[in-house]
Amino acid sequence: MRRDTRQAILQAARELFNRHGYDGVSVRDIARAAGISKGNLTYHFSRKEDIVAALLESDSAPLPPAAPGTIRELDTMFTDMQKTVEAQSYFFLHHAQLSQISETIFHTQSRRYRAMLAHLQEAFCRLRSNGFFRPELFSGEYDRLINGLYMQAVYWAPFERLQKSVSRRPDFRRLFREHQRSRTVSVPYRWVS
Repeated sequence: MRRDTRQAILQAARELFNRHGYDGVSVRDIARAAGISKGNLTYHFSRKEDIVAALLESDSAPLPPAAPGTIRELDTMFTDMQKTVEAQSYFFLHHAQLSQISETIFHTQSRRYRAMLAHLQEAFCRLRSNGFFRPELFSGEYDRLINGLYMQAVYWAPFERLQKSVSRRPDFRRLFREHQRSRTVSVPYRWVS
């Protein structure tokens, strides 16, 4: 029964954190959602940070066994990463905040980053060897791209949330057409030599 209670706590916490964020959820909220007393919850987890640390350990999505060697495999890996972001939105929406809560959480995030970095570096080497990528134009170009991809994956959830909060997204094609119509140039522009 103890394992079932622990899993119920983690499931309730995951759902609440995904919905309300870390600061929007109390230990009492988690206990209520798990259908147990606060005392029972603190028997399993003495602090809310311990729940997050346990979630991060249990929610750690495994990387594919082999780094992608084709564009299709790379696309599949990024699709799987997006599914992970959606399933663990509490982790991605509050990534920076969570790293400051405890050393354990920070080290878990660091471990995940190192694993993904090594996996993406291997993928880029395989894709380059298989002729899908051109050689680097400058030393470290792939590493910059890899870090950009990782940063986008981690911080996409808060960006998407911000984007959805904007009531009307700009239609750039319409704006461009309007701009083109409003341009009235009487004399063609010429370079003077």
